[in-house]
Amino acid sequence: MYEGNPVDLRMEKIISADGIFDDSTRQCRVHKYDPEEDYIYLELKEDDLTAISLDAKYRCYISTRTELLYCTGVVKERFRREDQNLLKFRIENGFYNVYEGRRMTKRA
Repeated sequence: MYEGNPVDLRMEKIISADGIFDDSTRQCRVHKYDPEEDYIYLELKEDDLTAISLDAKYRCYISTRTELLYCTGVVKERFRREDQNLLKFRIENGFYNVYEGRRMTKRA
């Protein structure tokens, strides 16, 4: 449903006590969306997978043709497949519209 759309990924907070907060915006693209399990697989556009912390909460902004959505969650896995750096992002509490600040209903 969101496949191919551009994504800005930003760290919101560190979960680990010894983690380092990174205020960089990471450029991604939606590789696959799994609404049943509430996961988004993101293709990271940069080469350094270790720049993405597994001990942090992120905000994921998805640009569609008609709206800008965001969701929060954590990166559960980061891995390389073929020529792609992929992130398995676990969505918490669904999607919100950036401009209205209202919760959006999940789409099939």
